[in-house]
Parts: sequence; C-alpha cells; structure tokens
Amino acid sequence: MNSTNAVKIVLDGGYPPGTAGNRRPYGMPPFSAALSDADIAAVLSFINTSWGNKGLLVRTYEVDRVRNGD
Repeated sequence: MNSTNAVKIVLDGGYPPGTAGNRRPYGMPPFSAALSDADIAAVLSFINTSWGNKGLLVRTYEVDRVRNGD
C-alpha cells in the first residue's frame, strides 16, 4: 500500500471544489506546521489499523519523503 496520498492530505489539507449551491465547502486544514513526521505517521497508522482496517503502518521516513518532495 502506498501512503503518499494520505500523507499529502494530512500535510496540505483537502478542500472540495466550491459550487453554486455551496461556494465555501468545509474542508480539512493543513497540519504540516502543527504535526511532526512521527505524529503524522502515528495518526495514519492508527487509521490504517483501526475499525477493522487491515492496512499497513506508515513509517516516519515515508512522511519525510513526501514532506520534502523526494
């Protein structure tokens, strides 16, 4: 499983497009300044392995790679 997209969403936030009926939809703010690589890895690992999910752990080096564009 590749965790790049999940890491990008946590780092950069996510906002749906505005529409005529909802010009300013709710979104998720970016957490790149507030969370360390280890924090983001821990949150995503928790999501990947909780509530019956059988996903893989996200490693700190994976978050660092996405954050630094490597």
